[in-house]
Amino acid sequence: MIELSESKVYEFEEFRLDAKSHRLFRQESGELVPLTPKAVELLLFLVENSARVLSKDELLDKVWENSFVEEANLSQTIFVLRKALGENTKEPRFILTAPNRGYQFIAPVSEINADDKILDETFLSESPPSKVQKPETQNPKSKIRWLAAAPFVLLIAFGIYWFYPKSKPATIGEIKTIAVLPFEDLSAEQTEKYLGVSLADALTNKFGGLKQLTVRPTRSVLKYSESREDLGKIGRELQVDAVLDGRIQRVGERIRVSVQLIRTSDNATIWAGNFDDQFTNFFAVQDSISQKVVQSLALRIDEKEREKLNRHGTENAQAYQEYLLGRFFWNKRTADNLQKAIEHFDKAIEKDSNFALAYTGLADSYQLLAEYGAAAPHEVFPKAKTAVKKALEIDDQSAEAHTALAYTQVFYDWDWASAEQSFKRALELNPNYATAHQWYAECLSVTGRFDEARTHFERALEIEPVSPIILSDLAALYDLLGNSDLEIKQARKVIEIDPNFAYGYFYLGLGYERKKMYPEASEALAKTMTLFGEPPECAEEVKAAFKKNGMQGWWQKRLEQIETRPHLKNFQAYHKATVKLRLGDNEGALEALNQAFQRRDRYIINAKYDPHLAPLQQDPRFQDLLLRMGL
Repeated sequence: MIELSESKVYEFEEFRLDAKSHRLFRQESGELVPLTPKAVELLLFLVENSARVLSKDELLDKVWENSFVEEANLSQTIFVLRKALGENTKEPRFILTAPNRGYQFIAPVSEINADDKILDETFLSESPPSKVQKPETQNPKSKIRWLAAAPFVLLIAFGIYWFYPKSKPATIGEIKTIAVLPFEDLSAEQTEKYLGVSLADALTNKFGGLKQLTVRPTRSVLKYSESREDLGKIGRELQVDAVLDGRIQRVGERIRVSVQLIRTSDNATIWAGNFDDQFTNFFAVQDSISQKVVQSLALRIDEKEREKLNRHGTENAQAYQEYLLGRFFWNKRTADNLQKAIEHFDKAIEKDSNFALAYTGLADSYQLLAEYGAAAPHEVFPKAKTAVKKALEIDDQSAEAHTALAYTQVFYDWDWASAEQSFKRALELNPNYATAHQWYAECLSVTGRFDEARTHFERALEIEPVSPIILSDLAALYDLLGNSDLEIKQARKVIEIDPNFAYGYFYLGLGYERKKMYPEASEALAKTMTLFGEPPECAEEVKAAFKKNGMQGWWQKRLEQIETRPHLKNFQAYHKATVKLRLGDNEGALEALNQAFQRRDRYIINAKYDPHLAPLQQDPRFQDLLLRMGL
């Protein structure tokens, strides 16, 4: 603890800083500015030494004396101070950053020397100190008023002391949800950027096996890769109690990692540490971080959970590096990056043929290639099935592998009973695996178990509340049920979270169309095309067709594009069938559905309850199609 002149009060701009009570006030209103104890200590030390630049080492030594912390604590506390003082780094009024040196307090400071009694009156009064009367000159009635008010003042003071978060311990009762942010890359040339995302992904998977803790999946945090503005704000957006934030740097064959666990309610640092080791010991770094987090949150884990926490899947560092690269590209979710992911997963398997996670990654990549229209299902699903089978032969305790198996059973094999068993096994192994709940909900909706489906969608959203794809799938459920109002409401939530998420506009457009809000439907569906990567002129063409002939013209132009444009060669025949039905071509729709059946199109499993196929419901040929699908 640094030594300060306890009887001093400092004034600068609109603030007053009391060295005795360690509190910061606004001068005019007397309002207390909430700060953690370390933040106040740091501010006091900066103010008392405002004549010079204070180095980072000096600040760490003085403010965090005898504590094992690192530079990230200092920068985070500086950020908290700047936020409390209402300034930014571009136009500082109070704290100046001296690049590669440290920090300096630059606002003019006036010092007030006063006795404790006057100071107490000053800071409990609603008036500035210049208007406070000394005790010997006070009116007797004023004294009576003060005496009458004293119990209320004490009650307020007690409330501040008791409820102010600075003294609240971080226990498992408080911290139930966390997010692992992509680690910031500090490498000179940013050549190891994949490590930051991959380390976060690896830690997320480790924590995912703990029953007492819910961790946000990597796909929910990727958008924060470039942002470290306000960890508390990020945590609140992700609806978590704490965030794990870190920095990573590879120097030759060494890996350096600094990490901190931050409580989102007050930006308090629960734990911080740094690690410097050989890159070949990257597993040990992960283990150390995960163990420290478990200890800091006082989590009680059983032997099975401990085994999962320390599981690596391989001891081959090169294989693991290839796996990390594979997951890095897989998380980008584009056709080109999925192909790169497959290449790296294959290399990982070449280096360690018993690496179960690499096989699971391979299966995940092949499945998404079909879902995103980058490959025909019959080309990639057999490869996915082979990979997931191998993964389960090596490790049948993997929730991810059982979920990947269930995905193939639902969307390719149409084996509903086996898929349900696989989903249940995955959720038994990891009840907090949002993707398992999400896909299981889709499986349930296919067979008309809509209430159960909604329950699992809601559970998936409890685990991953800001997931655009899960929110979109819930909108799809409302589309199946023909509930346009809820579909539109859900789609708007998707767009609010991610304004560039294509499925949000897709279901928004479908909902508008069913409500006969055709101009809005035209715009939303055209935007969907652009966000899925189609050339901008395609969207302009359908919008122009709408102006001439309404939605009939819109869908006529869309059908022409589907049948003639090279970039739409893998367009799902199932969706083509719904377009033909809008145009009144029932025969053409049945032909397209049979093509979708032959190709194993992903969305054909919705055929039984899809309201867009209502004109075919009584056709014996359509009923025969459902029979052949096991529906």
